Parts: sequence; C-alpha cells; structure tokens
Amino acid sequence: MKKYLLTMAVMATLTISAQTTFDITWEIGVNGAPASPTVETGDTVRWTWGDALPHSVTSLAGSQQTFDSTILTGMGTEFSFTFTEVGTNDYQCDVHPGSMFGTVTVEEVLSVEDKFVKSLSFYPNPAKDQLNIFSLFRIDSYALYNVAGQRVMHNTDDGNFSTLEVSSLQPGIYFVRVTSGDMSHTNKVIIQ
Repeated sequence: MKKYLLTMAVMATLTISAQTTFDITWEIGVNGAPASPTVETGDTVRWTWGDALPHSVTSLAGSQQTFDSTILTGMGTEFSFTFTEVGTNDYQCDVHPGSMFGTVTVEEVLSVEDKFVKSLSFYPNPAKDQLNIFSLFRIDSYALYNVAGQRVMHNTDDGNFSTLEVSSLQPGIYFVRVTSGDMSHTNKVIIQ
C-alpha cells in the first residue's frame, strides 16, 4: 500500500510539473503563428496586453471550449485560460477582430520537445528579403545552412522572434536550426 501511494504521489508530481504556461503578447496585429500555440490538456495560455488599447480574448462559435476575458484595457493587463479538452479553439479580440485572432490547438500529451517544435514558425516560406522565426519558447540561437551543409548565417538570441536578412543569399533550399536550451529543431526553407 505504501509503495502504491508513493508511486501515485510521484506520478501526480510529474503530471503537475509537465504543464506549461504559454505567453502571448496581445496587441494590434497579433495573429497567425504568434497567436496560435499547440498545447496539451492542462496547459495554460496567458495573453498580456502589449499596448494600452482595449482588447478582449473571446472564443468563437465552434471552439472546443468557451472563454472570454471581456473587454479589458491597460498595458500589462493579463488574461489566462487553462485548456482541459482536446480540440481546436478559434478566438479573436472583439474590439479588433480583423487584426487580432488565433487558434489554440489542444492535444492529449506532448513532450516539451514536441511543444517546442509545434510552436516554431518560419515565414514567409519561400522568403525573398527576410525570413522570420517565431517560437513560443525562448530562442537561444539559430543557424542557416545551405544544401552543402555550410553555415551561411548564425546568431545568438534571447527572445522568441528573430528576423533574418536573406536578400543577399543565392536562391535555393536552406536549412534553419533553432536552439532553445537543450532542444533544437531543423526546418527546410526556400530563399527566392
């Protein structure tokens, strides 16, 4: 019985510690990848107002779960929601629906590495002048390699968004390796 209780306590601790809070800076123009995390059940998404304008975070009809911050105003204002059901949750700002929207996708169980990979976005792809890298995780560094495996660009970073100036590169296929802590992921991109 003691072994069973100890096992249950350890499993409960592991389950609780595996949950993640994803932060989204919520301001005019935030939509698409920066507003669309893939999370697992039990994870929380926290929207923080990045400007002093009034905004809301409101689920749309057909979303798996219903949530609504109501209209709130003030730089640094926060609204959080913990997702408990698998499915997709489209949402928007009711004040600025055309420029502030996203989708929270909830899956059953994801490792931290899966969350990192699913949160990475490379756009536009193909890219002509600039390539943006976005992650809900902190980006420590990135490197761009040509098909011959030669590193043609690299940088260290400490945010979750980076812009690479790629206009001087030859058109072709490249590979971007992004690192966050001890996690890394490589993605194929096309430079025009």
